[in-house]
Amino acid sequence: MELGPTLLLVFVCILVEAFFSGCEIGMIAVNRFKMEQRASEGHTSAKMILKLLSTPERLFTTTSLGTNIAVVSSTAVLTAFLVVHLGEWGDLASIILVAPLILFAGEILPKIVFQNRADSIMRFLVFPLNFTCKILGPVISLFTGIYHFLFVTLLKLPDGMKATVITREQILHAAHPDFHSSELDQDEKKMIRRIFDFGESTVEQCMVPLVQIYAIKDTATMQEANTMANDTGFSRLPVFHERIFNLIGILNTFDLLNHPEDATPITDLIRPPYYIPPNKKLDELLKDLQQRGLHMAIVVDEYGGCVGIVTIEDLMEQIVGEIEDEYDEPEKKYVQYDDGGYLIEGDQSIDILNEELNLDLPHGDYETLAGLMIQDLERIPGPGDQVTVDNFRLTVKEASKRKINSVILRRISSDYPQHDATPNESKDSTMHDGDATASEPANKKPKSQDT
Repeated sequence: MELGPTLLLVFVCILVEAFFSGCEIGMIAVNRFKMEQRASEGHTSAKMILKLLSTPERLFTTTSLGTNIAVVSSTAVLTAFLVVHLGEWGDLASIILVAPLILFAGEILPKIVFQNRADSIMRFLVFPLNFTCKILGPVISLFTGIYHFLFVTLLKLPDGMKATVITREQILHAAHPDFHSSELDQDEKKMIRRIFDFGESTVEQCMVPLVQIYAIKDTATMQEANTMANDTGFSRLPVFHERIFNLIGILNTFDLLNHPEDATPITDLIRPPYYIPPNKKLDELLKDLQQRGLHMAIVVDEYGGCVGIVTIEDLMEQIVGEIEDEYDEPEKKYVQYDDGGYLIEGDQSIDILNEELNLDLPHGDYETLAGLMIQDLERIPGPGDQVTVDNFRLTVKEASKRKINSVILRRISSDYPQHDATPNESKDSTMHDGDATASEPANKKPKSQDT
């Protein structure tokens, strides 16, 4: 065979190889949601793509078979030509020439192109691919039949062809903030990550702590209960006996509507509580609350004392973020200084700060910014006390004898002035001050108490 026909035949074989190897990665990378939408609009190519993806064993057997046939053919043709013209050096020359050509032009290049342009390319190439699947149908059926007989029927191995294609790691990788995707924005990625974190999180991470709870005494009257319900706007109030850490039940404020506002005790309206430990998983708690028809649970420690409450709203906020309603007062947990520092409330979560402000504050046996400072100092700090953590300097701005109200946070590596700058003027820039008591905060409502 002459040089011209030989090169032409090798070129055609490499094109065929590129077609099948590219289609293989293209069908994997194609956006199924977009194809389903186009198929519902009547696009034939999208319907054909979805049909091929519904039988992956036939699809990928076709692409593998086509790729191998093309590789063997191109290698055989070029080797035969070189052996005839170069003699004993023909085999070596064939390896040197064919291997890089097949690897780059037939595998690497088409896979890069098809992966980046899968949706647009497969709209056209799905037709010859589908035709090839039909032509090779009998051979493919033979191979798949042999596979099922040997590995599934005789050896009782799981059918890998029907295994789930998308794994947990792949979803988390797609939801990573640094993963560039035109299909998911940052809010959607954040929600996906929160869904996966939900099953690993515990009640302790999302409960309303005891010092932020609005609760009512078990000896309160109907009139007092109505007053507290109107003042707080909560539909459920924890009920305590003698002391706040001894919660004995829940008062549904809707039950008050059927009784006059008088001096009658609320004893008959108190519903039994559902006690849970702080380390209970959130997904298990959500399932329990749904099965029991409850909206609130009381968190108790190993000694039986109440440490907080958790509601269904708190659980939902772990996935969708903060849920505001008509009773929630707009509040800003942090205010940015003009010089780049932040004025932050002491009870702000470390996880939220790291996520929203792109910080890298360390984790430990604490949940909040105040907890970080207390653990480092081993005491309740006062105004002006400082803590240096990694690349951050934390300075207490306001504090009482029992808690840290606000903290100034600055990066040490940045050239920030060390005086207390004035926050940007805004309607929400006022930081709360005061010391919340166990039964009723001094100046703000808890994040959630099932309003």
